[in-house]
This record gives sequence, C-alpha cells and structure tokens, in this order.
Amino acid sequence: MIKQESIENLKSIIDIVDVIGNYVQLKKQGSNFVALCPFHSEKTPSFVVSPTKQIYHCFGCGASGDAIKFIMEIEKLSYPEAIEKLATMYNFQLEYTKNNSFIHLDILEKVNSFYISNLFKNKKAYEYLKQRGLFDSTIEKFQLGYAPSSSEQFKFFKNANLNKKDLIELGVLNESGEYPRLIERITFPIFSQSGKIIAFGGRTISNHPAKYINFTNTKIFNKSKTFYGFNFAREHILRSKKIIITEGYMDVIMLHQAGIQNAVATLGTALTKEHLPILNKLNPKVIISYDSDNAGINAALKASKLLYKEYFDGGVVLFDEGEDPADAVKKGKNIEEIFKNEIRFDEFIIEYTMKKYDLKNPSSKKALIDELKSYINTLPDILKDDFAIKASQYLQINPNILKTKTTHIQNLNLNKKIDIAEASIIKTLYENPNLMDEIIEYLTPDMFNTHYEELDAVYKEDFDNPKLLEIVLRDDIKVLDTQTLKKQIRKLLIPYYQKKMLEIKYNKNIPNEEKMHYLKEINLKLLRLKKGELVESDIPI
Repeated sequence: MIKQESIENLKSIIDIVDVIGNYVQLKKQGSNFVALCPFHSEKTPSFVVSPTKQIYHCFGCGASGDAIKFIMEIEKLSYPEAIEKLATMYNFQLEYTKNNSFIHLDILEKVNSFYISNLFKNKKAYEYLKQRGLFDSTIEKFQLGYAPSSSEQFKFFKNANLNKKDLIELGVLNESGEYPRLIERITFPIFSQSGKIIAFGGRTISNHPAKYINFTNTKIFNKSKTFYGFNFAREHILRSKKIIITEGYMDVIMLHQAGIQNAVATLGTALTKEHLPILNKLNPKVIISYDSDNAGINAALKASKLLYKEYFDGGVVLFDEGEDPADAVKKGKNIEEIFKNEIRFDEFIIEYTMKKYDLKNPSSKKALIDELKSYINTLPDILKDDFAIKASQYLQINPNILKTKTTHIQNLNLNKKIDIAEASIIKTLYENPNLMDEIIEYLTPDMFNTHYEELDAVYKEDFDNPKLLEIVLRDDIKVLDTQTLKKQIRKLLIPYYQKKMLEIKYNKNIPNEEKMHYLKEINLKLLRLKKGELVESDIPI
C-alpha cells in the first residue's frame, strides 16, 4: 500500500488547475476558472475549478471533487492508480509499506536503464529497429533496450547491488536464478496502467526458435490481464472512445509512430475474458487488427466471438495478405483510411466461418450450419435472433434452421488410440485455461510424442479443433489437480531431456565446447526434475 504520509505530501504540491488544464481548456473568470464539462455534453460552460479551494464542481451534472477524484473519473482509474498517475505527472517519488510488491519496482527501473544503455552499444540490435522503420524518438518513447549476455547481466546485477531473490520474484531471472529470462534480445518494457514497469518482453536477434518471449506471471504482472502500450494509449482511447487491439509490440509501436495512438496489444495470448474488465471500464468501440495470416485470422475470429457475445461494439480490420499493421506503416500506407474499413463482429464471424467450408458440398454446408448453431447457443437471448437472421441471409436459409441446438459428439471418433498421460495434461489445461500461462514455460508441443497438435491447439485457444475435442469429450480421460498435473509433466519431461542429451552428444556438427555447455544445462534440468521441480523449456538448442 502507498503510505498515507506520502499521499498527503503529494497532495500538498498538486495544483488542481494544472491537473485539469491537461484535459480541458480552462478560462479565467474572476478568482476561478471555467470550462465545458468533460463529464457531460453542454454548449455553455458550467464546470468551475477553484484554485483556492482546490476543488471542481459542475453546476450542470453535479460532478465534483478534488484533483484525485478528477483523475479517477476522467481516466477511469482506481484510487491508488490515480495517486500513482499524479505522482508521475509531478515526478514525485511515492513511498510504499514494506509488505507491498511495488516497493521493488525501482529494481525494474534500474534493469530497464541498463537495457537501454546497451541498445546503442549493440549495432545489430539498433539496426534491426531502424530497419523495421522506428524513429529514434519512438525508441526513446517506448524505452526499448537490449539484454546482453548472461555474464554481462549478472555483472550489472552485482555492481548495482540488486538482490537475487527480488530479481527472481520480479521475473528478471528464471525460477532457479541460474540465468536471466532475456538474453541477447531487444527488450520491451511492459508498463502498468499508471506507467510503472511491471515486466519485460524480448525479441531475439540470435535466431533463437522463440522469436518473442514475455516474462512469466509474477505478483505484479499477469499476461492475460495486461495490454502492451495501454499506458501510452489510455488517454487517446478515452478521447476517441475507440481502442485498436493488435498482436505484437511492433504493431503498437509503429501505429503510435504513425499517429494511431489508441493502439494496444495482447501479450502472447489471445484476447481472453480476463482482458474484458479493462475494456468494460472504458467502454470503447473495439477494433481487432491482427496479422492477416491464417493464425491471425483465427485469433481475430475467436476475439470477435468473445466480444460480440459480451455486447461490445466494433469490428475487425484486415491488412493485405502477409502484412501486419507495422508493415503497413513502414510502407507508408494510409493507415487511417485502412481503419475505416472495419468488418463488424457478427459479419466477420459469419463470413470467415463460411470460408472454412465448401458450400457446394451438402455435408460440408451442414457442418457449417452446425458450427454456427453451436455459437448461437452460447449467445445471450437478446443476440440470438439477430445473429441467426443475419447468418441465414448469408446462407439463404430459413432462420429457424439455426435456432436448434446441436452437438458434434456424434462426429467424434471416441475409439481412437491415445496417450493417456499426454491427453490428461491437455484436458486439464483445456478445463483450466488460467494454468496455461504458467505451464507453457515448462512444456512445449514438441515435447509430446503423440498429441503435440492438440497441445498446440490448447495453447492457441483453438477450442473448436476436432482433434482437441476428441480428447476433451472422452469420459475416460481425467482432469488433474494442479499437483498431479505438475507431477505428470515431470514424468514426461525426464525422458524428453534424456533423449535430447543423446541427440546432442552424438551430433558431430556441434563444437565440443558448445556441446559440453548444452549437456551441462540439460543435466542440471534433469537433476531438478528428479528432485520434484519443474524446469523452463527455453534451452538454447
């Protein structure tokens, strides 16, 4: 918690005229200031700010309060978030009680400064950003940096007197503290809504198979509840009453550079229900703008289904094939014009569900109708009829055909041979999607021998995948509790890493010194697994 004494000290230096003047145009009138009220529509100013009393009051709608209340209302922030916002505006250092995780946030600031200082020392990293089209001013605004080698980072941590336990707790180091989570990667600091660094993401420049990675969830960071760039975009979202949701860091950064400053991105996960409280709070029109490849379109389809079901206004904007928003900005395209061509959520769902089927084939058309029926049955009653009517117009069928419940179970092959150990992990993650962000750090699809496609489908939240449904609908496959799940994963990982050791040992293309390093890394992982620990999967091989 923020110390009350610190809050009072902040209040003593705040000038309500300065604060409100950042949001509305104030005009001096006697000893007070007046303006058009930002909380309701009016043509004659009825909003009064008193510098002597340090309060505001609207004689039209009755809104009133001090500077903190104004920030809470205008920015849709909680009380602590508003305090932190004001502290940032006044460059004021807040103090926190010792039992609060935020007391350690200065560590992330120091780490970020170190990463920033290394960016310009690494020609390859800096040139990558310039090749992507970033201006130096954009690099500075988003505080992009570079995480050097593990040894260089540990040297910095030691010289800066940074506590190893804190670095592990904040996600800078892996769970065992053996190595930094980001190595030889361009760094993207991830900020809280109030502008505090809470995590980092990184982009490899050393051909690591994982192109982008984010910090794992910590006490102060949850990937499924965070939008990248939201701290920069919030004010613009409130003013435009519109939010653009993209897939990645570069999309957000390049759109902001092009003047589209209400853009944010999800962090390695698809849009989830956990993101919705942020959107509900601001109540903007939502535009989904993912990559135009198959994966991007499928992600946009899932997001559309979620948002339409929750009554959000908005739609999907598609860029040319093989192109994402960042590419379009770099090519100098008219981005504002592109974003005018949105496809409404319901229309996008219908059109892109239809594209998956051959409408000239009767059985394929029936499968399409079944899929649309299945989605309609998840909708609130008030939306069911509207969606069914619109879909029936596309398909040129009677709307009543789409209003009968159906099931896909009869189409599944329940006699298919499966690997029970792998399948139980998959079904557990399917039933408990909140576990995925944690488990993906330890378990990747390539570690499965039989059901790697199904695990990949779970991670991508492709919950309509037929192979995945064949597992989750079987009664003989049990959902595991968390402890049993981790035990099951350890049992699978031990033979996987043992096999990996043999592959490396007899690989003549790997230099001996490098080979010994890899074998040592894997051997340490095996020792930890046998002790009952889980180990992260991002080994450099």
